[in-house]
Amino acid sequence: MLALWIAMLVCVLAGIWLYAGRSDQADRASQAASGGNPAADTAKAQELGPFLAIGAAQHIGDREEQQDAYGFCAVASRQQEHAEAEVHTGGGVLAVLADGMGGFAMGKEAGLLAVEKMLSGYEHPNANQLCPQALEAAVHQAAEAVWELSRVHQLEWHVGTTLVAALVEGHELYYISAGDSRIYLLRDGELHRLTHDHIYANRLFERVQAGELALEEALSHPERDLLTSYLGLPELVEYNANQEPLRLQPGDRVLLCSDGLYGELSEPLLGQSAGLDAQQIADYLVRHVIGLGRKHQDNASVVVIAFD
Repeated sequence: MLALWIAMLVCVLAGIWLYAGRSDQADRASQAASGGNPAADTAKAQELGPFLAIGAAQHIGDREEQQDAYGFCAVASRQQEHAEAEVHTGGGVLAVLADGMGGFAMGKEAGLLAVEKMLSGYEHPNANQLCPQALEAAVHQAAEAVWELSRVHQLEWHVGTTLVAALVEGHELYYISAGDSRIYLLRDGELHRLTHDHIYANRLFERVQAGELALEEALSHPERDLLTSYLGLPELVEYNANQEPLRLQPGDRVLLCSDGLYGELSEPLLGQSAGLDAQQIADYLVRHVIGLGRKHQDNASVVVIAFD
C-alpha cells in the first residue's frame, strides 16, 4: 500500500493528475444531504491548450467505497521519424478512467494503480512507437502492474479493474479499452459509442448466430454481464483500440464513463448540456444520475474532453 501512494506522489510531481473520490461515511452523508452534489469528488477543469479543455466528476453512489478512478496528463508535442515521412503531432491530453471490480478484492487499489501506470507508461513511450502502439504498450504495463498487485497479496484471479483511455493529439483521437467502461463521442448532438463491452453476452450471441442457443436463453443467461477481459488477468489479450485516428471537429466532446453513469446517457440529456464547458458537463451528468435516487446506485464517474 505504501508503494502505491509513493507511486501516486511521483505521478503528481511529474505533472499527472490522478483522482478517486473520498469514501468515508461523513462525505457520503454530506453528498446525500446536498442532493447528490458531487462537488467534493469533482476535479477542477484543466485548460490544455487553445483547443482542449477537460473536466471530470464522480460520486460514490450507494456503495461503501469509491472504486472508480480517473486521471489525465498533458501530452507534449512529438515528432517521429519514419522510413518515408515525418509525422508531426500537436500537444494534447491523455485521459484515463478505471472501474475497480467490486466483486473482487482491492477494487479501489486496482483502479488507482491502473490509471497511474497507464499515464506514466505513456509518458515514456518508445521513440519509434506510433500513438496506437504507445497506448497498447502502456495498457499492457498497467495490466502487468495490476496482476503483480494480486500476486503480491496472494489474490491471483481475485483483483481486477476495467480501463478506458482517450488520447487527443492535435486534431486526432486515439482510444483503447478493456472491460465494460466506455468512451463516447458527442458530435452535432448525436452520441456515438466508440468502444464495445468485453462481456460474456458477446460469446452467447455468437452461439445464437451459430444456431447453438436460443435468443431468449442468451438474454436471460445469469452470467451474460460477466467480464471476459479486464486488467488483473495474467495476460491482457482482449481489448479494442483504433489504429487509424478519428479526426475531431470543433464542438466535439469525448466522454469516458464508468458503468454507474453511462446507463443514463442519452442525446436528449446531453442536449440539455449544450453551451456548458467540460467541467460543467461532467458535473451536470453526475448530478443527474445521482439525482435519480436509484437503489444500489454504483460509483458514477465521467471525464469530458472538449475540443473547440
